[in-house]
Amino acid sequence: MPVNSDNLGYVLNGIAHSNGDFDHPSARSIGWSLFLSPFFSLMNSNDFLDYSNVAKIISIGISTATIFLIYKVGRKFFDERYSLVAACLFAFLPQLNYNSVMALSEPLFIFSVITSFYFLLNSKSKFIIIALIFAAFSYWIRLNGIILFLIVSITYILTFKKSRIFLKNYGIGLVVFLIIISPMLLQKYEQFDDPFYSSYQGTIFSENYEELISNISLNTKTSASLYIENNGILDFIYTFFISGFINSVILLSKISFPYLFILIPLGILFSFRAFDQKSQYTKANWIFILSSIFLMSFILSIIPEQRFLFFLMPFLILFSVIPIQRVTEYGLSTFSLSRKQKDIFLVIVIIIIIILSGLFTLRYEKLDPVLENEKMDFAKYALENLHGNTLRDFGGATDYINSVILLDHNDFQDFKIRSWADGTERNKFAYQETSVSAINIEDLVLKGESLNLNYLISNQHTTFFYPYIDQVYHNEKQYPYLIKIFDSSEYGYEKLKIKVFEINYEKFHKNFEIKN
Repeated sequence: MPVNSDNLGYVLNGIAHSNGDFDHPSARSIGWSLFLSPFFSLMNSNDFLDYSNVAKIISIGISTATIFLIYKVGRKFFDERYSLVAACLFAFLPQLNYNSVMALSEPLFIFSVITSFYFLLNSKSKFIIIALIFAAFSYWIRLNGIILFLIVSITYILTFKKSRIFLKNYGIGLVVFLIIISPMLLQKYEQFDDPFYSSYQGTIFSENYEELISNISLNTKTSASLYIENNGILDFIYTFFISGFINSVILLSKISFPYLFILIPLGILFSFRAFDQKSQYTKANWIFILSSIFLMSFILSIIPEQRFLFFLMPFLILFSVIPIQRVTEYGLSTFSLSRKQKDIFLVIVIIIIIILSGLFTLRYEKLDPVLENEKMDFAKYALENLHGNTLRDFGGATDYINSVILLDHNDFQDFKIRSWADGTERNKFAYQETSVSAINIEDLVLKGESLNLNYLISNQHTTFFYPYIDQVYHNEKQYPYLIKIFDSSEYGYEKLKIKVFEINYEKFHKNFEIKN
C-alpha cells in the first residue's frame, strides 16, 4: 500500500534527522521524527516502505506500552480488577488501534500525556517536576502539546495549593520545562525568526477551514482583534468557543464508538459521587478533561479533526470504568453473588468489549488497495498534465501528490526538510494547489481569477468542503465555462470517480453577464 500524508512527512523527516538534518518542519512538530531517527540510522535500505514499516512497528510498540501505563494510572482510581478493565477499554478502542498502525505521532503523544498525568497524581508535590518534563516532551511531539503545560499547571495549582512547597516545586519544574523545549524554540527562531512559528500562525482566526487554507496559501494574516472588528465579539465567542465546544462533543461521541458512548455519560454522572475513588484524583481528572476541551475549542472550531482529541480518551476511560464498577460491586450484590461470580461477570464484560471492538474495526476506515492505487495513478497524471493552479481537493484524489513528488522524482535518502518547507521541491512542478474561500461556484470562480485558478476536481460523492463543485460531476452541462479535461471512468478507474474541469474565464464572464 503506498504511503501519504503525515505518515510520509514524519518518516522522511526521521530519515533526514538520521542524516544530520535537524531543520524544523513548518507544519508539524519534530519530536516524533526525532524519536524515529535513531532506528532509521541503523537501516540501510533503498525501499521507502521498509522505513515506513519500521515506523509503524515502533508506533504499535508504543501503543502497547501505553496499555500497561493505563493500568498503572487506573490503580490510582481502582483496584486491580477495574484497572485491568480500564486497560482493556483502552486496548480495544478501534480508533486508537487504527491510528497506532499509521506511524503517526498520536501514540507517542498519548504516552507522554498519560505519563505526565500519572506523576501529577502523586501525593508528593515534587513529582510536578517529572510531570512538567513529560509536558515538555509532549510539546516536542505535537504543536498542541503546549496546552498540556497549561493543563498540568492548572491541575497542579488547584489540587496542591495547600502544600507549603508547591510553588517551589512548580518553579523548579517550570525551569526544567523551559530548558527542555529551548532547543526547539531556538531552532525555530533561527529558521523562521519566531520561536513559536507554525504555518497556521496568523491564520487560525479564520471563519472556516476553507478560509484558513486559503489564508495560508495567500499568506494572508488574521487575528482575534481583526475578527472581532469585522464580525463582532458575540460572533467571535460563538465561533471559537461555543462552536468549538460543540465540535468537541460531536467528535468525542464519534470516537467513543462502539462501547464508550454508553459508558462515558454514565461515568460522568457517577463521578459526581465517586465514593470509591479519591476525590483529589477525580477532581484532577475533571480539571484535565475540561481544561483540554476549553483550550482546544478554538482550534476545533476551525479544524474539526478527531485526532486532536485522541489524547483525551484515556481520561474519559477512567470515568467509563466507574459504572462497570458500580454495577458489579453494588448492583450485583442485591443478588447475593459471590466474588467469583462477580469476576466472571467482569470477564463477560471484557469479552463483549472485544467482540464489539472487532466488529467495529472490520468496518472502520478500511483502505481499499484498488482505490489507493488509482489515487496514486491520478497523482502522476495530475503532475504531468495539470499545468497551473488546481483547487485543493478534499475527496482524496490528490492524496498521493506529495508521495509522487518526493519518492518518484527524488532520492528519499537525500531528503532535505528546508527544501520542502520553503516550497523548493514543490515549485519544480507546474502543478500547484491553492484554496479559495467561497460560498458558491460563481463566487469561487470570481475570486479564483485573481489567483490564476485553472482547474477544479469534482467528486461523484459530495464532500464536506466545496460541495457545490461536486454537484458539477452530475450536472456539467449547466456550467459551460467548465471544460472537462479528465474523467476517471474514461481511464478505466473502478473506485476513484472524479472529473477534472478547466475554467474558461471568457465563457464564465459571458455566462455571468447573461444571468445578471
